[in-house]
Amino acid sequence: MVTKFQDQQRAAKAFTLAELLIGMTLASIITLGVITGFTFLGRNMVRIANNSDLQTRASIASATLQKDVANADAITAVSSTGLTLAIDANSITYAYDANTDELTRTDSSNSYVVLRNVVACTFTFTDANANTTSTPSAVKKIEFDATTETGNSGSGTLVTYELVSPAMIMAGSGI
Repeated sequence: MVTKFQDQQRAAKAFTLAELLIGMTLASIITLGVITGFTFLGRNMVRIANNSDLQTRASIASATLQKDVANADAITAVSSTGLTLAIDANSITYAYDANTDELTRTDSSNSYVVLRNVVACTFTFTDANANTTSTPSAVKKIEFDATTETGNSGSGTLVTYELVSPAMIMAGSGI
């Protein structure tokens, strides 16, 4: 038989409905905060990785172009989106294709993508008097600018990187 005293002891050990609701609300708020924090950290990590990838690829593309310009005997064609260099008996062409968002390097033996996810690309050519020129034989200095991006703006991972290569002087240009 249960006495009145034992009933009161059992009732004193249990939580009231109000206490349960308050506890669940606090637990929900804390859980939501933790999930939000992890989501924020995850997006930042993806942005950092995307930025690092873009910088690495842009540096490699710039170094490849600089090496070819340094070894070039002459420039045979120029445009705002590319150029063709004569190196020994070979012809090397750099061309930006806005449809594929790629900068490609083509020589006599192969063609490969130097830079992907390019949203803007410009080659600027100047002569000995620092005037912009479109005459290949007059080019003394080459500047290459490109903007690349990767990620997704909807997920908060979009990263844009602007490459501004150093001015490349043609060998024997007299500048």
